[in-house]
Amino acid sequence: MHPIVRSTFVALATMTAVTFAPTRLSAQGAKVDPCSLLSVAQVNQATGKTNYGAGERGEPGDGVGGGDPCNYDASGPARAPTVSVIVIPPKSTGRYHDWLKKQKATPGCTRSAVPGLGVDAFTEECARYSSLPLYMRGKSYDVVVGIQMSRAGDFAANRPAVIALARAVAPKIR
Repeated sequence: MHPIVRSTFVALATMTAVTFAPTRLSAQGAKVDPCSLLSVAQVNQATGKTNYGAGERGEPGDGVGGGDPCNYDASGPARAPTVSVIVIPPKSTGRYHDWLKKQKATPGCTRSAVPGLGVDAFTEECARYSSLPLYMRGKSYDVVVGIQMSRAGDFAANRPAVIALARAVAPKIR
């Protein structure tokens, strides 16, 4: 796995203090390919870049909350942030999104509601991390859309792109 991609997952997992076990409830519905939730064109449009390649499927269960990740990396000399989509199926202990909403934000982090993206969509901004995740609760599973920022705390420059990516995903998870 690419080092930037691995650091994205480590940062997301660290800042949310993931404690859910990765067991799955197969009765909750079919598995969803996280790479099917965003097209390359949608990633390019949301980020304002044109050099993203197809999404690369990560190891199942390797994403935050034991979810299945997909990462979009840019090619060529133009720098562009890594974009990630993580699908988190329900667990025997409940929904990841519901559990996370009950937790206090990590010290030094703030949560901001993002209206229009379904039930309780929110971002979590932590000044010391270089990732910006947006959490959404879908009908059958939860999704985290994130961007690996070029420098920690650069939320204002990356928030519009994360919200645009989430708006592209939201209709597919309702």
